[in-house]
Amino acid sequence: MAGLEVTVYCYWNGCIKDSPNGIYYEGSTLRLIIVKRKTEFNGLLDQLYQVTGLDRSRSTFDIIGRYPSSVQGSMVKYKPLPVVDDTSLETMLEVPSIHPSILHVDLFLKVKSTSDRVIDPAACSSPLANPGSSSKRQRIDIPVKSEREREADRNSGSDRVVHAVDLTGESSMSNKDSNSGVSKPCMSSLWLDDHDLRVGLCFKDGGELKKAVDWCSLKGKQKCVVRETAKDEYIFECVRWKCKWSLGAARMKKHGLVEIIKYTGPHTCHPIVPEDFKSEFETDEIERAVRDKPTQTIAELKKWWKKKIGYELETSDVRFAKEKAIKRVFGDWDQSFEDLPKLMSAFCSSNGLLVDWKYDLFPNPTFASFCGVFWAFPQSIEGFQHCRPLIVVDAKNLNCEYQLKLMIASGVDAANRYFPLAFAVTKEVSTDSWRWFLTGIREKVTQRKGLCLISSPHPDIIAVINESGSQWQEPWAYHRFSLNHFYSQFSRVFPSFYLGMYIRRAGSTSQKDEFDSYINVIKEKNPEARKWLDQFPQNQWALAHDDGRRYGIMEINTKALFAVCKAFELAGQVVTGSVLLLFDELRSSFDKHFSFSRSSLNCGDVYTEPVMDKLEEFRTYFVTYIVMPVDNNAFQVTTPSQKDEWIVQLSDCSCTCEEFQRYKFPCLHTLAVCKKLKFNPLQYVDDCYTLERLKRTYAATFSPVPEMSAWPEASGVPRLLPPVIPPSPPPSPPTYVSGTKRRTSPPATKKKS
Repeated sequence: MAGLEVTVYCYWNGCIKDSPNGIYYEGSTLRLIIVKRKTEFNGLLDQLYQVTGLDRSRSTFDIIGRYPSSVQGSMVKYKPLPVVDDTSLETMLEVPSIHPSILHVDLFLKVKSTSDRVIDPAACSSPLANPGSSSKRQRIDIPVKSEREREADRNSGSDRVVHAVDLTGESSMSNKDSNSGVSKPCMSSLWLDDHDLRVGLCFKDGGELKKAVDWCSLKGKQKCVVRETAKDEYIFECVRWKCKWSLGAARMKKHGLVEIIKYTGPHTCHPIVPEDFKSEFETDEIERAVRDKPTQTIAELKKWWKKKIGYELETSDVRFAKEKAIKRVFGDWDQSFEDLPKLMSAFCSSNGLLVDWKYDLFPNPTFASFCGVFWAFPQSIEGFQHCRPLIVVDAKNLNCEYQLKLMIASGVDAANRYFPLAFAVTKEVSTDSWRWFLTGIREKVTQRKGLCLISSPHPDIIAVINESGSQWQEPWAYHRFSLNHFYSQFSRVFPSFYLGMYIRRAGSTSQKDEFDSYINVIKEKNPEARKWLDQFPQNQWALAHDDGRRYGIMEINTKALFAVCKAFELAGQVVTGSVLLLFDELRSSFDKHFSFSRSSLNCGDVYTEPVMDKLEEFRTYFVTYIVMPVDNNAFQVTTPSQKDEWIVQLSDCSCTCEEFQRYKFPCLHTLAVCKKLKFNPLQYVDDCYTLERLKRTYAATFSPVPEMSAWPEASGVPRLLPPVIPPSPPPSPPTYVSGTKRRTSPPATKKKS
């Protein structure tokens, strides 16, 4: 579609000059328009009259195109090409397609009156001298008067102000009430319909005026400064001292509004690119789009901004502006609990979202107190079928007004990244909430048998998994602990650095003899610590006893796991806004990883980067192994000193070092055998690491969500009110120490009778 449209820069109110590189334009007004490649000449004229604001009956154009006569790399020479008909226009509009280094077309306009006299902007008379003029861009030179002087003019019957206001081509009576004869102000908001300023335009206060001036400056890629000469009197000037642009305004007693009473324009300087895009004006404009359709992607908003405003914003700037806009639209916490069911319903109707609610009904059953919401997108459910049979779950506190908790379940994709699978927001994390969350995964997300569930060793999670009839028990699932969470829990009971170090070593080794040696050291140093470990099965926290269920994943990287949910951490972002931004992150993640995997496959790659990097790391190890065949198609691998020995069995992908089985791809000893036999070691890498699996994981697409006004009501969900926050427990009484005895309150005193 982009190839069918051409960006055209239109210059006027200046002059054409020559240089060694050909013609250029100096001292002009610039506007950007988008023109279709097959636009006819008359159609272009219609656009030019619209963008310049000139009267077609009083003005004509001579159009000179800046045509590249010579293009050598980045060096371009230009010559003038008059654009007078469809053929010459087509020649100009084909420039970007013929020369890819040239991104837009330049058109220089010589504006003529109908009497064939070229209009010189510097020589234009003021509306006082030519009250019949209809141009909105004439230069005027009216001093900013004090309120007393303006009042004297009105009392003396002077019509100067009337003429100054009448720059729109309307009669002086058009702004007067037909009954009272009182001038009616031309009221404006920040969003000017024609994105232009003019004498007579009114604003409710100076702040709104400043926003409008800044907004128009941003539109025109200009900058200006303001100074308040007196109370409620303002003068704006261009930051470039040679530019003649200025604007004067003051509060008028006749209507109490701030009115533009002097305007000298347009700018006579070259446009500049704004240095700071992170202004409230980008947010204000994007907010308008977000209020209509808050689920627009960052890419869609970037495209919309470029088409509407005329220049491109950085992705980070658009994301920042959208986050602020979402906060403005959905920034009320109490209201967000009422909005959330409608948003989830919109996701259900457009994308098939699976959702489950928890709430406490009030005596009036049409109202309820929010307790929690569980949701999962079918795109994630479909993609999880191509991930390894493993799920990681965790929860975190949200630093928000209602002390909510965020729960997440993720798979692991072929590139060893977390794959977001299901989410929940609850008012508490407890045995009941974990039961609800884990049951939701089994009932709504996946019924795969033999799943490995990795979690913290929290008593609430363990209690739910050990309940009778739980689908998270063997052989339906295998529960494993995250080693970093297990270490943290151990350290709270036994705060010893050395004991903790041996716990980590014991948990991460893949060899059982090493595991046993570390356990014996722990027993020698602290028998109570050894007894504490006995309450947990060794296969839940030690890699050596895992049987390959966890694919070598020993720890939960909490930061990476919740990275897709970073919207929930934004200051002031309520739950509805956070869910909206999470939807953005999911779509973006799916698009990015699918495109990457497809490109890699097209290049002939088979396996993901982490696997290839690890195999390359193993291959470059400076270790020499001696490989000898033994019985049953097995191979003995030893070091030259023959102090260490391993047996590799290629037929069942195993090695006595256990790493081949744990990680599902060749270990160092297997690579030595493959090198000896001249086998390709990639044939022994598990399919879960292939790029084809990665592509299928992210192949599902997200459907557009309807505009906010079309969000359906959530069926069966009462009107949700904020959760009831239990009162904080009273502080513990102070502890007093006397001698060797400790008591929690001061000694009682006897009352005198």
